[in-house]
Amino acid sequence: MAFDVNGDPAILGGSRGGMVRPMDGTCFFIRGERWSDEGKVGSATAFVRRCSAMSGKTHREEARIKNEESSMKIRIIYQILDFLASVLPGLWIRVILMSNFMEQTLVLIKPDGVQRGLVGEIVRRFEQAGLKMIALKMVHPSHEDVDRHYALTEEWMQGVFNKAKAKYDARGETFPYEDHVTYGKEIKRGLVEFLKSAPIIAMVLEGEQAVALIRKLVGATEPAGAAPGTIRGDLSLDTYALSNAQNRPIRNLIHASGTVEEAQKEIPVWFTDTELHKYEHVNDRVQYDPEWFLS
Repeated sequence: MAFDVNGDPAILGGSRGGMVRPMDGTCFFIRGERWSDEGKVGSATAFVRRCSAMSGKTHREEARIKNEESSMKIRIIYQILDFLASVLPGLWIRVILMSNFMEQTLVLIKPDGVQRGLVGEIVRRFEQAGLKMIALKMVHPSHEDVDRHYALTEEWMQGVFNKAKAKYDARGETFPYEDHVTYGKEIKRGLVEFLKSAPIIAMVLEGEQAVALIRKLVGATEPAGAAPGTIRGDLSLDTYALSNAQNRPIRNLIHASGTVEEAQKEIPVWFTDTELHKYEHVNDRVQYDPEWFLS
């Protein structure tokens, strides 16, 4: 196998024996002399210079073509973005804003809320506040689902204990449980039995600071102490005292995630990713598009 001055494969041929012709046909040489189809035409030195120049020209042409192709791709991308921006004004601003401020949170309407026919009223209040429903279903929970939902963490046990004990202390009554672990386990046992006893409504809502907003709309855990205007304050009247006396969970209509982190753990218990829907809601524009009301 022979090679030309650029190291590329070449073949033997031409009018003189031993002549080396490159595969691309650009130039060839033999024994330090340059040859053309008409014969010997120059020295090897001159030939190498010309051959190198030809090779450099070829590389520059390839680079120019690649640059033109890259420029064309960039122009096409900008044309697409300009078209989308003209069709959907403020789209990119809304996407940036929503990615930074939007939250998703889980709400469960418990068996008492379902059996009292309050599902429509509860959903109405959430939607009236501007929240976007992205998942909704009725389900009769299994023991495993509810057990996963109520994770028996130190933080959760301490939280439910402190809230319940504070209510007793405010009334000057003695709280019937000595520590948060005992109370937490008892509360979980009762909640698991209650939640799996009958169908519930599970939903995921989305909006700016959705977790805190829904907690405000729902109201305090004990309905009797929840503020008027909240869902629990308006639609329920149960107390810790009565629920403890009857050895049952408090009937307060709703569970709502307490933090963003809690929501992120709870949502997968009840919904798969494909059940969380993406669609354009009127509030995507009216509430979150900064250009929507500009003339």
